[in-house]
Amino acid sequence: MLRTALTIASVLAFAGCKVGPVTVEEIIERNTKAMGGRAAIEAVQGVEVSLHIKDPGFEVDGVYHAARPGRMRIDIIANGKPVFVERFDGEKGWQWNGKEEKEEGAIPTAALRHGVELPGNLFGLHEMQKRGHRVELGERQQIDGVDYYVLRARFADGCETSLFVDPLTWRINRRRDVRALHPDVDPTPTTIESRKSDWRTVDGVWFAFAIEDVDLKTGKVLETAQIKDIKVNPTIDPSIFEKL
Repeated sequence: MLRTALTIASVLAFAGCKVGPVTVEEIIERNTKAMGGRAAIEAVQGVEVSLHIKDPGFEVDGVYHAARPGRMRIDIIANGKPVFVERFDGEKGWQWNGKEEKEEGAIPTAALRHGVELPGNLFGLHEMQKRGHRVELGERQQIDGVDYYVLRARFADGCETSLFVDPLTWRINRRRDVRALHPDVDPTPTTIESRKSDWRTVDGVWFAFAIEDVDLKTGKVLETAQIKDIKVNPTIDPSIFEKL
């Protein structure tokens, strides 16, 4: 009851107490404010994320780097030793399996690109459209007692994802799409819901410090990631996106 009342109050306050549906532009603007504001978000030129990844069959540590205009690299470490690297240089995806590096296929490359472009990692939701992606308002959906606003995002390459905006916090707490969790290992697609929680501010911008990927068909937890540390605008050698 309290959450429902607060949600209604929040929507009315934002919409100026007008009657009628909230528009996609209003949702984007409200999310932007809730995440720290345009100035703070756009001031993020790069991030360094230290995390612990847990899959059903293994646990590893990772260090994720991302930098504007849209490049990334993740180094996977097991028992203190590097065992796997993936990087996106802005055009192509690359993978190092511990022995040799090779160019990624189209699907893994798209997954790396989407990870950079999705709001909440490096860019803001308000930046998606000017970066060539489309964002449209879908039908609201009730999940675990929350009446989410649903945004249908279409990347510039045609792939789609659904972003679930909490009407109380205005953060994107869930995302759903049909994809493979690790397309380089198993390309079989399934409907995956990514759930974000444990939100904290870093240099004035909000980041989720806990992420859980769940197969909606089976309810199985596919992977969890616990963020240990996030550095905003660290010194990043640009060459790490170009070579090992």
